[in-house]
Amino acid sequence: MSLFRITKKMLLAAAVLWTAISSAYADSDTLVVYFSRAGNQLNGDLKKGNTAVVAEMIAKKLNADIFEVKPVIDNYNIPYRKLTELASQEKDNNIRPKYEGNIQNLDKYSKVFIGSPVWWGDFPMIMYTFFEKNNLNGKVIYPFATHEGSGLSSFDLRLKSLYHAADVRVGLAIRGKETQNNDKEILSKITKWIDNN
Repeated sequence: MSLFRITKKMLLAAAVLWTAISSAYADSDTLVVYFSRAGNQLNGDLKKGNTAVVAEMIAKKLNADIFEVKPVIDNYNIPYRKLTELASQEKDNNIRPKYEGNIQNLDKYSKVFIGSPVWWGDFPMIMYTFFEKNNLNGKVIYPFATHEGSGLSSFDLRLKSLYHAADVRVGLAIRGKETQNNDKEILSKITKWIDNN
């Protein structure tokens, strides 16, 4: 075999490999947006919040971009019972807590996964700050929630009422206590949900 043929084959193999690598790191058309809370929870102290665990698994599975709705002032790193009182006050007073950063080029995303814990049967109010700041009409929206008994709490219906021109799909609800140290089962639920949507 001549040196020319070997070099040609090597160049061809390198081109194929480069194409595969470029595709893997190409801009994603899928975004995962989430709010989560670590610290003192109903089920103990957590280094990573329940919703963060699920959001990161979804993003990894889909090779999606990810954006955390992170409060500018974190009033939520308090004991669980005090948090429930604060969440209730925010909801009763229709508070809009500020969050850090912005999504760059939201228009490039056709699919948006939106997740948060369920607080008082609803999204935490910081999520409404996000919703009011970002127009998701025209996108396919996949809601997901972590909870301790309230399920999805009509997250899908709430999103439909906010974004009339969006295609809001069936949501996924996972018990918060299931998310910790249970990756295989959670990934199975996520995969089944995505495949059925």
